[in-house]
Amino acid sequence: MKNGIIAVFSISLLLFTASCSDWLDQQPIDTVTEDQAWTTGDDAEGAVAKAFTIFRRALAGLTKEDTPSTTRNGAWGDYYFWGDARCGDWITPSDDGDWEACFQNKLISRSELQPLNNWRLYYRAIEQCNLVLEKVPDITEDLTTDRKNQLLAEARFLRAMSHFYAARIWGDVPINLTARNVEALGRSPRDSVMTMVVSELEESLPDLPWTYDGMTRKKYVSRGTKGAALALQADAYMWLGEYQKASDDIQKIIDSDVFELVPISDFREMFDNGNSNEIVFQMYYDADEGEYSGYYGTILTYYLTNPYTSRSNLSLAVARSKILEIFPDYDADGSDLRVPQFFQSIDFSTSSSELRSIYSDPLANGEEQIMFAKYRKDKDRSYDKIACPITVYRYAGLLLLKAEADARLGNLADALANINLVRARAGVSDVASEDQETVVEYALQERRRELIGEFQRCYDLVRLGRLHEFNSYISEEDEEEGAGFFPVDDEAFENNPNMEQTTYWQYNQ
Repeated sequence: MKNGIIAVFSISLLLFTASCSDWLDQQPIDTVTEDQAWTTGDDAEGAVAKAFTIFRRALAGLTKEDTPSTTRNGAWGDYYFWGDARCGDWITPSDDGDWEACFQNKLISRSELQPLNNWRLYYRAIEQCNLVLEKVPDITEDLTTDRKNQLLAEARFLRAMSHFYAARIWGDVPINLTARNVEALGRSPRDSVMTMVVSELEESLPDLPWTYDGMTRKKYVSRGTKGAALALQADAYMWLGEYQKASDDIQKIIDSDVFELVPISDFREMFDNGNSNEIVFQMYYDADEGEYSGYYGTILTYYLTNPYTSRSNLSLAVARSKILEIFPDYDADGSDLRVPQFFQSIDFSTSSSELRSIYSDPLANGEEQIMFAKYRKDKDRSYDKIACPITVYRYAGLLLLKAEADARLGNLADALANINLVRARAGVSDVASEDQETVVEYALQERRRELIGEFQRCYDLVRLGRLHEFNSYISEEDEEEGAGFFPVDDEAFENNPNMEQTTYWQYNQ
């Protein structure tokens, strides 16, 4: 972990002046001892910043440099493949075999998919948090007690977030709360991991602020805040079936008046730039400060073609019939203002060497030629330097998560109120019902609509054991044996007799 400790001193608090990959590959100029690396407040600030940087890399995914056996180059943006790809909503118009294999849950069949199964970067982020929690309490130089407690709370929050992400992806995962742990850890039950997450957040919440003075909103919602911690805790409670506690946590976010549903007209600022009162927690790239995501802008650029990039054909899309299934109000009367914000039809008759025009009707193209454009970029036709945020939690999604929790508790009026707040913003009519299961379904359907392409849909379905209902390549029996979770990479089994593969993946190699 030496490279995780050294060379953090001159880095700004959230590393917004250098690209993530460049910073992580940076070698120390001078050789210093570990004790020398943990002496000042700047060391503490840099160490926490390092943890968030590693976590952002974990969301993007391992590269060929990390796992030479894979044939893929660069990070793909694995947050999409974990959170969206297998939900049954997506197609690959160019018949890309890698995408198709993932859609069909063939997660061990192609070497390009191997990094999806490797949790290494999540546990690197956890290890960095463990080091912070071990070393920072002893730092006294240029570090106030209040600031120290805040940094420790951020590290605890991120340690919880990293375990939470791993548990949603792989199910049962190791719990590591000790720096430099050399024990052969086995996999803890998923509910035990979620319980640990809740406990970590309870400890961190008193010292986390709602906002950070002197920092722009899009930056401070990319780090540990009280809103982010409450959102994560509510999500963990949903996985535990503790619906009242989940609802109560989200109510605290509502009562804070820090967040709001922004108008549809502000969606571009939110999704393109990550600067919005609706964002509760995100990881973002700031091109203005020299940050970008390389290798074709990861998965966000693969949604796009000319005029946004020089690519001629779509690699990933949502079929027209599926869009109309998800957004039935748009089919009925042309309403649902989200559709033109999330999708675009372009003129494929124009040469890809020219800037193509965009039709006014977002669904004008054929079944497989509608571009998913929720995350857009400048129309410069370049692949890289995409600076879109990776949204983790936003206010609308949390209102709908609370609606699901309230509906399951029988509080149907409260559930419907939040569902209809989100629908009103989209310009569609209210829904109403006195049937509990119907209202639960309304909440889930609205999350599917509102959060499409925001890397949440698969997690909702796996949490509820319903992935098989939407992915025809997974049976109910398969899902009961763990097919909704990703297989554990072979790397985790090296010199570890306590590691076991998920039941489904033991016989689906």
